Amino acid sequence: MWSRKLLTFLLTITTLHPTIQAASVGQECGIFNEKQYNSDNIIAEPTEHPWVVRIVGVTKDGSNTLLCTGILIDSRRVVTAAHCVSKDESESIYGVVFGDSDSSNINLVSAVTVHPDYSPRKFENDLAIIELTKEVVFSDLVQPICLPSVSEMVPGSETSNSKLIVAGLEGPSFDRRHSATQRLDKRIKMTYTKIDSKECHEKQARFPEELICGHTERSPLSGSALTEASGTPRQFHLLGIAVAGFFSSDLDHQEYLNIRPHLDWISKNSSKLR
Repeated sequence: MWSRKLLTFLLTITTLHPTIQAASVGQECGIFNEKQYNSDNIIAEPTEHPWVVRIVGVTKDGSNTLLCTGILIDSRRVVTAAHCVSKDESESIYGVVFGDSDSSNINLVSAVTVHPDYSPRKFENDLAIIELTKEVVFSDLVQPICLPSVSEMVPGSETSNSKLIVAGLEGPSFDRRHSATQRLDKRIKMTYTKIDSKECHEKQARFPEELICGHTERSPLSGSALTEASGTPRQFHLLGIAVAGFFSSDLDHQEYLNIRPHLDWISKNSSKLR
C-alpha cells in the first residue's frame, strides 16, 4: 500500500539541459496531443504525460512506499525534489514506476545526485537527479519531457498568458477542511493558475520570490511537473518541479522550483553519470 509524507514541503519539479536529451540519437520528447490537451479530465490517459513516474522507497519491514513524483528527462534520468530522496532511517529510494502500472514493475536506481547547495530549511536548490540502472525503452507509455532551450532567456510562461499544466500525482491538501478527502491514485493533470511570486512571498515570507507560485484544483505531490506546450510543432517543456505549498485565502498555493537557473548544474552532473 502506498504511503505519502505529509510535510509543508510539497514533494516537487525541475529540469535539464537540451544537450542531455540530444545525447540519445533520434530521441523525441514532450509528446503533444491536441485532444488530450483540451480535455478537462483530471485523470491522465495512459499515453498522456508519459514522463511522470512514481518514486518508490522501501521501509524497514520491506514494504514499498510512494515517496514522490519524478519526471523523466532522458532514457536513464529522472529529476525530482531533493527532499524526496534525502536519506531517512525509515526508508530508502528503491526505484521508479512508470504510468499507472503497479509496484511490481520497478525500474531500479543506480545513483542519486542531490544539489550541493540543498538545505532542508530552504527551497531554492531543492533538486535531485536519479539515474536508473539501465536505459528505459521508449513507447507510447514511456517518453521524456523536453527541457527549455538555453537560448530562451525568459520562459514563455513569464511573458504571456500561456496555459500551464501540472502533471504528476496528487499529494496532501494544505487545507484542513479537505485533508480527509480521498486522494486519487492515478496520474493527474490540471490547469495551473499562476500568481505573482511577490504576492505569495508576502503571504508566506519563508517561500522565496524565486519560486513559481500559483494554485490548481488539487494539490500535487512533490516532484510533480509544471509544464507548458510550446514551439512548432508543439511539445511539452518542463518549467518547474513542485517543492512546497501553503493554504491561504481559501486556496491551496503550490510553489515550484524554477528549473532554468539549474540547467547548467543538471547538464554537468548528468554528463558525469553517463
